[in-house]
Amino acid sequence: MKFFTTVAILSVAIPFTLADLLPGLDRIAPDSSYVKERIAPPANATLYDVYFARGSRIYQCNPEKKGFQHWYNVQTQALLYSTKGEQAPFDREGNEIGQINAAPLNPEQQMSNPMDTMPVIYNYRDGSWAGTARPLATTTREEGRVERGDSVHLDDHIVPVTKSSTDGYLSHAKYIVRLNSIDGVVPAADTCTTKGLLVNKPFTAYFMFYTDADGLEQLSNEEAKWNEMVAEYTPEKLALKNAKKEVVYE
Repeated sequence: MKFFTTVAILSVAIPFTLADLLPGLDRIAPDSSYVKERIAPPANATLYDVYFARGSRIYQCNPEKKGFQHWYNVQTQALLYSTKGEQAPFDREGNEIGQINAAPLNPEQQMSNPMDTMPVIYNYRDGSWAGTARPLATTTREEGRVERGDSVHLDDHIVPVTKSSTDGYLSHAKYIVRLNSIDGVVPAADTCTTKGLLVNKPFTAYFMFYTDADGLEQLSNEEAKWNEMVAEYTPEKLALKNAKKEVVYE
């Protein structure tokens, strides 16, 4: 967030900043009604969770290249925060639920600066993860678009999940929508003047996870098993078990 030193500049900047937030998302997390048809998942997909992300995108200058590799996103890193049953601000200490990082799209490509990367979202709770491919649709070239994908903010988009853990919470995600992306945009092309120069661009966004009917059923079964484990492995019950073991060994 930029801080301004004069009241005049501040009074101009505040309305612009507030206009960048989709209405209502300063207090609660989005549901599917916030997702435009352009970037909506198939009709048979159901939203099952929403994470809030705060992190950074690292861009590298490549003067000899064009397009997206002129300023190439060499790393994305963000902490993810739970929004279920929560109100903003979500990015409170102790509310972390996962992280997102970038990884080589093809693990066999061992050269420096691989041609492409894939975001991988990791769930702290059960260790599950989901990796995505390129967006299926974005708001970057949307006619009449006013809120995303311009020279100020990252686009909003939908990506398919192409790789994932074999089980666990995030293994059931089929599509992920990035929504209400704020800041983090690629630097202006004319600022790429030194090969290898890095620029850190902070960003925030919501990541919305969609699954299918089979995924919903599996999630329900896994949630029941998880709750049983949580109830079983409390400090009090573990202490009682250890005390019983000590009695047996005496």
